[in-house]
Formats: sequence, C-alpha cells, structure tokens
Amino acid sequence: MASSSMTGVCADELQCIVCLELYEEPITLPCGHSFCKVCIEQHWESREEATVCDCPNCREVFPIKPKCQKNVALAKLVEQMKLVPGVNEEKMKLTPGVNVEERRCTEHGKPILLYCKDDESLMCVMCLVGQHTNHKVVPVEIVHDEFKGVLNAKCPELSKSKQHLESELHQLKREVEQTQHSGKGTVDRMEEKRLALYQYVNKSVDLMKSGVIKRQNEKLFLLQKQMDKVKEQLNSLHETNSTLKAALQDLETISFLQGYKDVIKSFFFFMPRLESVSHFKSLKMAQTTVLDFSKEEKNLGSLIQLHENFLKNIRKPVELQMSDLDQSSLISLYGRTPSLDPNSAHRRIKISQDLRTATRTETDNHHPEHPDRFDRWSQVLSSDCFSSGRHYWEVDVRSSSLCLIGICLNSMRRKGGGNECWMGRNPESWCLQKCENKYYTWHNNQRTLLSVPGNPERFGFLLDCEEGEFTCFGDSRVLHVFRGNFLVPVKPAIGVYDVGDSVRFCSF
Repeated sequence: MASSSMTGVCADELQCIVCLELYEEPITLPCGHSFCKVCIEQHWESREEATVCDCPNCREVFPIKPKCQKNVALAKLVEQMKLVPGVNEEKMKLTPGVNVEERRCTEHGKPILLYCKDDESLMCVMCLVGQHTNHKVVPVEIVHDEFKGVLNAKCPELSKSKQHLESELHQLKREVEQTQHSGKGTVDRMEEKRLALYQYVNKSVDLMKSGVIKRQNEKLFLLQKQMDKVKEQLNSLHETNSTLKAALQDLETISFLQGYKDVIKSFFFFMPRLESVSHFKSLKMAQTTVLDFSKEEKNLGSLIQLHENFLKNIRKPVELQMSDLDQSSLISLYGRTPSLDPNSAHRRIKISQDLRTATRTETDNHHPEHPDRFDRWSQVLSSDCFSSGRHYWEVDVRSSSLCLIGICLNSMRRKGGGNECWMGRNPESWCLQKCENKYYTWHNNQRTLLSVPGNPERFGFLLDCEEGEFTCFGDSRVLHVFRGNFLVPVKPAIGVYDVGDSVRFCSF
C-alpha cells in the first residue's frame, strides 16, 4: 500500500487483518478493533460454537453477539485512501531513516495516518472512536497535498516580493557605488582646489607684503636724503656761526670797523643758506607723516572675512541635509524613545508602567510632593535631557482631542498657575497644540495656526541643538520650524487637558 509522505508509514491500519485488504463495509467491535463486515461474520460462522463471538485480533470474547453497525467514518476514510495513487500496489513497509515512534499516536501507539481538520491535529485510526467522532477526518496524504497546494499558491507572491526586494537592494547598491564614486571624485578635485587656494592666498599676501616693504623703503630713502641735506646745511651754519663769533670776540674797535664790510659780506654769503634751512624746516614739517598701512591690512582682513563667509556657506551642505531625509531615515539616524519623568507629572496625570503614556484622570493619583512636579497645569516632562546633537521622536495623539506636545528648557518653572509654567506661553518652551481638528504652534505666548490636512495620528519632532532648530512633522510633511538656543538642557514635554485623553511617546 502507499506510504504516507507526511509520516513515512504505510496505510496498514486501513487493512482488515482477516482478508489483508482495504476494509469493505468496515464495522468496529466494542474492543475497538475493526474488520470487514463479511470477514467478521465468516469468522464467527466458522467457529465450532456458533454462540461464541470473539475478536480475531485481541481474542476478547463477547457474551452477546455485538450489533455490527457500519463505521461510516472509517468507510469514508477507506474510500478516500483508494484515491491515493499506488494504494493497491504495495505492501506494508516503513520508510528508511524514519523514527517510527515519533510517527505514532501518543495515546494509542498506532501509526499516524489521519488528519482531523476540525481540531487541526494528527491522529491514528483508533482516534476515530472518541473525541474525533463526526469530525472531518482525511488521510494525511490528501491533506498533505492540499496544504502543499496552499503553499504553492503563495510561491508566486513570495517570488514577486523577493524579486522586488532584490531589485530594490540592487538599486541601493548602485546608489552606494555612485555616491562613493561621486564623493571621491569631488574630494580629489577639492584637494586640487585647496592647493590652488593656498597658492592664491600666499600670492595675495606676498603681493601685499612686497607693497608695504616697497613703500617703506621709498619713504626711508627720501628721509635719508633729507637727513643728509639737513646735515650739510647744519655744517655750513656751524661755519658761519664760528666766523661771526670770531669777528665779534677777536677784533678791536678799529680792526672791527676796518673788517666790518668783510664780515657783513661773509654773513650775507650764508644768508641764502639760512633761508633754505628755514624753508627745509617748513617743508620737513609738512612731509614728515607716519606711513599708513591700514589699507593693506584692511584688504587682508577682507580676504579673511571672505574665507569666513565661504566656510559659513559651505558648512551646512557638508552636513547631511534634513530635506534629503524622510521620517524613516530620521528614525534610523536620530530616533529616540523618550521616557516620561513621574516626578514631573501633575497629580492628575497618570504615567503608564513603561513610562511612555500620559493619561489625564479625573481624580488625583496621589503623587508624592516633588520640586520638579507641575502643581497647576496638567503637564509632564521627559526624563531625557538634550543639549547637543540631533534627536528625533514621535508622539501618538490619536487618543487625545486637546493636548500640547513639544519641548521645554529644564529651567522652566513648575510651580504656579502663571504663563511661566504653561507650555508655549513663555520664552522657555516651544510646542504644537492639537485642539479637536485644528493645530497651532505656541512660543512665548504667540500662537500660529497651521495648515494640517486630515487628522494625523502621530507627529514627529526633530531637535537640532547646534543649528538651534526644532522641526515639527505631520504625515511626512514639515509643519513648522522653531528657532532658538537649544545648547542649554532641553526636555521633550507633553500636556494632556481633557479627562480620559492619552498621549504616548512612540517606540522605535
């Protein structure tokens, strides 16, 4: 008989042990063994004592002849088994390498040949009498083929998905190669331009230095010539002065009068020189000014400023641009799952056990007194604190009709009912408000109405501390960008104001 592809055991349990053929109109005795109706009748008739009825298998004797009724389930099973190819071609055998004990019914120890569709369980022939009575039972070969058909039907779909993913992976690999190639080419060209820039800067500075030195040398040369001329005139003046002193001191009255004309002539000989000295003095006072090199220094300062502006303009493009990233990429790169700080929660804010959900309750939750706790506004902060880097998180607001979600400086006040403690109403907090199907942003008590299509179930938030930007996302769209000083400790924050509403930090 055909062996089961599922169990590795032949369908021997569907054979009558009297005729060794598949059951014909099978009946089941009280002891549980089954036989062809004709076979059991002939067996009893062949007995010497016609009144004695026993089981040919276990030899149990029945005082009263059992009422032989057809086992409908077993008969149906035999009919289904006859449809299995080769069922009448082989004798009983076991498949090599199969552990027979593992393929037997744990309750009856018989080979597993059947499958109950009602209970979705494997069974033996003996299981037909009992809890599986009137159940839909089929040979394992049939259900095996049926289930294989179901799986085979899934194969094209799986193959299509596999091809799609392989194509996507191939495209990503190509993009990686293109990115690596384009990046390397750009880096090499930038290195060449760096050398050219070095040469340009060096040449510019050298030209400015040579100009300064040339002007300096020209001025020194002029000053030296003027100094030489002054020294020459000064020597002449010394000679004239000496002659006059000698005339005044050494000559007597008669001699002085006799030589007066010569002295006067000598004096007037030196007068033009004295006048030229006086003229030189006035000329020297007009020309003697300190060289001004501020223009050259200003030019060099302009070059430095140009370089600083250039660095400022290229700094952002060097970094990964937020516009190039979708929300899944933001999650992969900067995703965070903030935890709520129970010590900051208002007494009517209940915090979930996983510290992710804040729920507004009608009664107090008996939170212990704490300096960080909000005592007027039903708000709660995260225990996470950021002051550098980029951080992205998402908030589920589907269970809330009125809430505030955003960030607060850790220094924001918690006690009191004024605006200094209310999210968005002070300079130390930035938030998005959901009010039914309308959405607003709040900062420093300034409200802005947002255009938000539909009714998003969650919002995303990206905090870029160095750039001083806090971006709000809704349905993969940038809704608003706050700007501020986020290099000081900042915490994610939630406010829930309607009883029964909940807001939850999403897990990544």
